[in-house]
Amino acid sequence: MPPALLRMFLPTAPLTRDDKWMIALLWAVGMGLGWAQGEASALLPFTRRDLGVTEGGMSLILALARLAAFGAVLLGALADRIGRRRPLIAALGLLILANGASALAPTAVFYGLAQAFARIGGAALSALGVVAMAEGVSPPVRAYAISFFGAATSLGAGLSVLTLPLAEVTDLGWRLPHALPLILLPALPLLWRRLPESPLHVQDLVRVPWRNLAGRRFYILAVAGLLSSAFSAVGLAFTTERLIGHLGFSSGQAILISVGGGTVGGLGFWIGGRLADSWGRRPTSILSLCLALAGGLALYTATEWWTLAAAAFVSAFGTFAYIPSLGAHRAELFPTTLRAAAGTATNYIATVGSALGLLIGFVTIDAFGLLPTMALLGIGVAVAAVLTAFLPETLGQDLRRVE
Repeated sequence: MPPALLRMFLPTAPLTRDDKWMIALLWAVGMGLGWAQGEASALLPFTRRDLGVTEGGMSLILALARLAAFGAVLLGALADRIGRRRPLIAALGLLILANGASALAPTAVFYGLAQAFARIGGAALSALGVVAMAEGVSPPVRAYAISFFGAATSLGAGLSVLTLPLAEVTDLGWRLPHALPLILLPALPLLWRRLPESPLHVQDLVRVPWRNLAGRRFYILAVAGLLSSAFSAVGLAFTTERLIGHLGFSSGQAILISVGGGTVGGLGFWIGGRLADSWGRRPTSILSLCLALAGGLALYTATEWWTLAAAAFVSAFGTFAYIPSLGAHRAELFPTTLRAAAGTATNYIATVGSALGLLIGFVTIDAFGLLPTMALLGIGVAVAAVLTAFLPETLGQDLRRVE
């Protein structure tokens, strides 16, 4: 590999021993997050048929479950008061247990309620994981380190797709793969003992009023997150449905296309983190959104397996590159005493965006189809890219001096 290309995958500064330890622990957390949260989307064709729900009806159930994730904001506010470690571990436990309860659902209503609690844990965990990583590693490698958390989440989601064959070959059907993440529960005591508290939070901090969240940068992040999540939620939720239900691919072929393209697209995590630490948070985020939009639309227009795999790669690359850039940018825009609340609040609004996208899907998918729905939601991603251009660049920001 040419040296210039190799440098794209390496951090802008050497990782310290503490950096590596924090990355390793939060990698495990991210794996659990992706695996448990990914089962609902991966198993959607089997779950909805067994529960007797249409595509549009399942879109409504998943949308309502996402709206319940407001509880994640309360966990974020608690994390700004008592530290990051305990709320983060509690969120992981809630996600795993609620996802396990989903596997026992006798009705669609019970399934939706269980997924609502799972969404609270998942939304809080995804925000607190980024905050813990941003505060726990060296500033020059902040975005690069966050890319490992994002990559672990994606790998966990890929694991949920790999369990698809279990839904076809066992008597338990979709319920067995849905329950499998429960095996992660014994890891919680280990995290309780080993995960360090944020070095910034243990300092004497000046408390900043919550009303300081209601500023221009918060609103821009919130609206951009809402619009981009509306597009990605529908695209992710119905990828398996399109490949298996519409195009007639087998579960194995669907895994090859989505996991194969997504795995190669995972390079976006490290390239995106490296670019964000060298080129800047803002331009990296804008480029990533554009790639995610192009690849996401191609997934719903292409029909050949190789074009679908290429579309999955472009979509995944853009989506994954956006995660470390956005995570570092968001952490650097808010002070320490509001950082977790801001992270969970913007995450919740993004979750509302995903619910909004699924609600739009409830109205439009059965009437017009998946492609027109994706095209409509894609306009929002273009607007999100424009809004991101109005955020200040924060490359090199000292988190202790954010006001």
